[in-house]
Amino acid sequence: MALYLVFGVAAVIVAALVYAPIRRRRQRRALAERPFPRQWRRLLRDRWVLYRYLPSNVRFALQRQLQVMMSATDFYGCNGLQVTEEMKLLTLAQAALLYQNASQDQLADFPHVLLYPNAFVREGDTTDELGLVSRQRHVLLGESWQQGRVILSWSDIVQDLRRLDGHSLVIHEYAHQIDGYDGAMNGSPLLPNETVYRRWTKIMQAAYEDLCREAEWGQPDIDPYATSNPAEFFAVISE
Repeated sequence: MALYLVFGVAAVIVAALVYAPIRRRRQRRALAERPFPRQWRRLLRDRWVLYRYLPSNVRFALQRQLQVMMSATDFYGCNGLQVTEEMKLLTLAQAALLYQNASQDQLADFPHVLLYPNAFVREGDTTDELGLVSRQRHVLLGESWQQGRVILSWSDIVQDLRRLDGHSLVIHEYAHQIDGYDGAMNGSPLLPNETVYRRWTKIMQAAYEDLCREAEWGQPDIDPYATSNPAEFFAVISE
């Protein structure tokens, strides 16, 4: 009897694990297929300059993905900030540009978003070349943690919404999240197979080395912060 009970419990667990992705896919498809709210469309057009220039097919795909992300993303206001639906929409609309063609099977969860009113301070220990440890304070606009958490400054998001100069805090930090879906933030996101991965690595490494050489000789075409490491290169070129 006990053996049957064990097998029964195991079968229930297996069934739940198998069905969970199917149910999630169905729920997200239903969300994506809903009519896009008129007030959301008006808000995006009025507050986000880039939205007005997006091709119609990109805008349509973004809207579908945005409805999924609005339902599946948890926001937390920090330092007294009260997060509104407008803040969520304008933040996630930019992130949806990166996710609009992603396989929903790969996205079990979207990262939580911690939203600060302005730049925030992060304290941490740093070790110099001699091995001496010191406590330092860093003023940051955003961070992306591999545990599925994005930290953003709302005032800087507002600035990005108004311009078309290749800077986007949201896209930068969400690019790190996409980069980390394979277990490491190293400039290589989760790719379908080894052949694609080898091609990606070859092309990205060559481009990264070219940018580093440009930076040595003068001002490169994109933010020189991209030369910090391959992970930052991936995030900056995503912007």
